[in-house]
Amino acid sequence: MLVVPLGVVGALLAASLRGLNNDVYFQVGLLTTIGLSAKNAILIVEFAKDLMEKEGRGLIEATLEASRMRLRPILMTSLAFISRGNAVSYQSWRR
Repeated sequence: MLVVPLGVVGALLAASLRGLNNDVYFQVGLLTTIGLSAKNAILIVEFAKDLMEKEGRGLIEATLEASRMRLRPILMTSLAFISRGNAVSYQSWRR
């Protein structure tokens, strides 16, 4: 679950580098980032756990296979989130 703190640090760093204010839009985006990254991590853990229990794979092998299986859906969800977040960020910046 190291992905949640890394996501928060990355968002804070990106906001400070761009000079964005810590307003309501930023905080909602930060909460959404936390939720999305936690959901993705939980899904990979669940897939790896299923592979270990049902197919008898080892921890590393099950984790790598679960990551391969979930990479495309995670990327699609993340890219949709990023594109929407950029649009909202641009819209609030223009005001």
